Amino acid sequence: MKTLVNSLRRRWRWLGAQTTFQRAPVVTSFRFISWAIRCSLHTGAKVKLARWGLRMFLPPRWKGVEKLIYVFREDYEAELAFLECALSPGKTFVDVGANLGIYALVASKIVGPSGRVIAFEPSQQSFLLLKENVALNSFSNVHIYPAAVSDRTGQAFLYHGADPGQNSLGKDPCLKSSGEEVATQSLDNALDQASVECVDLIKMDVEGAEELVVRGANKVVSSYKPTIIFEVNQEAAARLGLSPRGAWDLLQSLGYKFFSVRGDGVHEANSLPILGNVVAVYGSPEP
Repeated sequence: MKTLVNSLRRRWRWLGAQTTFQRAPVVTSFRFISWAIRCSLHTGAKVKLARWGLRMFLPPRWKGVEKLIYVFREDYEAELAFLECALSPGKTFVDVGANLGIYALVASKIVGPSGRVIAFEPSQQSFLLLKENVALNSFSNVHIYPAAVSDRTGQAFLYHGADPGQNSLGKDPCLKSSGEEVATQSLDNALDQASVECVDLIKMDVEGAEELVVRGANKVVSSYKPTIIFEVNQEAAARLGLSPRGAWDLLQSLGYKFFSVRGDGVHEANSLPILGNVVAVYGSPEP
């Protein structure tokens, strides 16, 4: 009982520190409790993201992005709102590590019928849900591919994490070695095959393999100089034998500058975070 009480206290403190909770404590608390009940009953939910007129199905998982999206909705991550600044009708968005598809769905709404969204998700666990969420919104401008984006075309073993959002090409020694064989493709090759002629924004969330994605996207990055949102996960990168600074240093050498997005705006990023998202913009003092 003491362990349960301490766990609830930690979760409550975490919730109380969130901006969304501070702005709307009653609604946020209700959603938090509601999701706990849904998980105990193994009942998923379809939620609305009113800001963009979207719907998403969320499976009943306590760990992972499902809880965060259910509780915080449009405020799940500040970078979602940033998409409205970086994209416009007719633009092309590439989602590497799409998971359930929240970034792909928001981008689809922003770029509209004349735009294009290319999304990659290697795990069968998440790919079917990504496909379901695209169909749920009847989007025809979203093209999804069941592949891991890396620096080369081939095959790799994708290790399953504590939740599907933590699936990685690097093994977590604290977890069992469950996983699946997946196809890998370089972004240059994949987008060439898809006849993509321009890329405006790339989002990468590949659990430490961001450096590999950048290495396999030399043509795309050099030619189109897209804005790039990428996750820094130093621990996951180390499990792959990669430098935590890999993606950062490569993009910096190509003329990119780095920023962080928070609820109060966009700020220059002068140092590498241990864990978190970074926005890379080519040759610009501000995005």
